[in-house]
Amino acid sequence: ENIKISQYSIGIFENFDDLMEVDGEKAHAEFKQHGYLFLANEKNWPMIQKNYETQKSLGAKVSLLSIDEIKKLIPHMETADLVGGAFGSRDGSLDPYGAMQGYKRKDKELGVEYLYEEVTDIEVKRKKIESVKTNKGAKIPCGMVVNAAGPSASIVGKMAGIDLPVDPVRKMAYVFDPKIKFDYDLPLVIDTDGLLYFRHESGKTILTGKSIPDEPVGFNFEWDRDYYMDVVWPQVAERVPAFETARLIRGWAGHYAMNRLDGNAIVGHFGDIAGLYGAVGFSGHGLQQAPAIGKCLSELIQFGEYQTIDLSRFSFDRFRTGKLVFEEEMV
Repeated sequence: ENIKISQYSIGIFENFDDLMEVDGEKAHAEFKQHGYLFLANEKNWPMIQKNYETQKSLGAKVSLLSIDEIKKLIPHMETADLVGGAFGSRDGSLDPYGAMQGYKRKDKELGVEYLYEEVTDIEVKRKKIESVKTNKGAKIPCGMVVNAAGPSASIVGKMAGIDLPVDPVRKMAYVFDPKIKFDYDLPLVIDTDGLLYFRHESGKTILTGKSIPDEPVGFNFEWDRDYYMDVVWPQVAERVPAFETARLIRGWAGHYAMNRLDGNAIVGHFGDIAGLYGAVGFSGHGLQQAPAIGKCLSELIQFGEYQTIDLSRFSFDRFRTGKLVFEEEMV
């Protein structure tokens, strides 16, 4: 299902600027298909191959690369410890703010009204959604609520009496000047540990980061320069020695909405409360899966069933039945 979700979403993003055109003005998501390259050593090569076979069987544009092919793609790469890699040519990145604004402008054209207020309570009576209260004193009668609150999903869930296994976990990103000129663009490279990544950012700078496995839960917006200097930069420079003279430009911290039970999305009807739906716990994949999830959830709400992609495996009910959904490799 995750592969199908991504395939659908890529199709939307490939045409996003045109699809979200309003009054002759296109959107500006700036989707760039530079590809994703997963590096493999002896330890994770079997998993890379297995994932490749699954992806290929579902029509994904992915290929296994030899060391020579990796060197041709990225001549500056250190490959002594590698045995190969997997490359997804349709994969890429976009401007999340541009995508959000594109959706927002199109929504308004279609009649959607935005309220810039904080939800403070969800009123439930006789197992049915009754209303939503805000920090400005408003009480909005409604028969349906969709929890799409990202890292704050659990806070919103508790307002309706639902416990969600979704935690805010800090993720840090850094941008550096490589101090050398490339005559090619780097794809997004995921190192063999599955934690470190880097790719070209705008202006030929490099975006990088590395997840901290034991990062505590909580809203921490402080980014750690020392972590870059002591952990991230040495590993990036080991993989691409030309980065040894790189200069850090900036960093920032945001939060993944981490599903602590199986790391996958929680989508659909939540619990036994009529009118309570949600799309939460994407664990870092929310943006790339958003077009498909939004489409499918709207089908469930409108028609009572999924039509484009069956997302039943990602239901809230799986935590009761124990049918969790695990992935072998997630970034």
